[in-house]
Amino acid sequence: MNKKHMIPLFATFICWGSVYAVSKVALRTIPPVTLLLCRYVVAVPTLLLLLKVRGALRPLEGKDRPTILAIGFLGYFFSFCLQMLGISRLSGSVSSLLGAMNPIFIPLLAAIFLREEMTLRKVACVALSMTGVAVIVGVGGTADPLGVVLMLLSVFLWSSTSIIIRRLGGRYDPMQVAMMAIACAIPLTGAWSAYELASNPVSFPLPSVLAVLFMGTIGTAAPHSLWNYCLSKMDASFCSMFYPLQPLVASTLGVIFLGERITVNYLLGAAIICCGIIAAVRTARSR
Repeated sequence: MNKKHMIPLFATFICWGSVYAVSKVALRTIPPVTLLLCRYVVAVPTLLLLLKVRGALRPLEGKDRPTILAIGFLGYFFSFCLQMLGISRLSGSVSSLLGAMNPIFIPLLAAIFLREEMTLRKVACVALSMTGVAVIVGVGGTADPLGVVLMLLSVFLWSSTSIIIRRLGGRYDPMQVAMMAIACAIPLTGAWSAYELASNPVSFPLPSVLAVLFMGTIGTAAPHSLWNYCLSKMDASFCSMFYPLQPLVASTLGVIFLGERITVNYLLGAAIICCGIIAAVRTARSR
């Protein structure tokens, strides 16, 4: 494995981890799906400009159009709409921790669609990580149950999307894959946003505007391009082992900037989930 690929992996999850804390600022005045739409409106022109400057834009082949549409619908529309709804009901720390469970689903999906070996050890790791989720939610419901369900469904859909991206085989620049898929998601996200705004107020004070710009560039355009690049160079299961960086970054920023408290249940659940994740991907090999 080329060690230089570790740099974009680290950068991807640091950027994604920051989104959970920054989004809590924007969600004070912007409804969740509308916030996602604003992210996309910023991200697409940013990616297009970078592609043109680099001269990396190429025509989309007809055989790849259904794949791009699937990535746009399952990942950038459905998964991320559910993610934003989940984040709006949970703290940044808890939502980021649940969002880091992709390594639990990716090995399962990779076994089905990429013919990767599925062992009893992997099944045990899934059970271990799900135990961690139960600890976080708690018997008395220390986290919003609907928010947890929305986040887990979002994670499953994004894991499925990552498998689809992997099947593209690096035929396009990672920035172009992200740009095309996000562009496909904008009409549906816009329709949901219009429905949302019919019953929810929205305003754009300076902190929210800055949060949207940050989420569109550092939180969307940059990490999704890096993620697609990593998937084109390495196995999906190996890339997923870096997901625990997400809650680490998010919880740190939440404590520093949002005054969030990290409970004992959160720490214990985080430790259990991270153990499950690390055990699940330790044997993952680069392509």
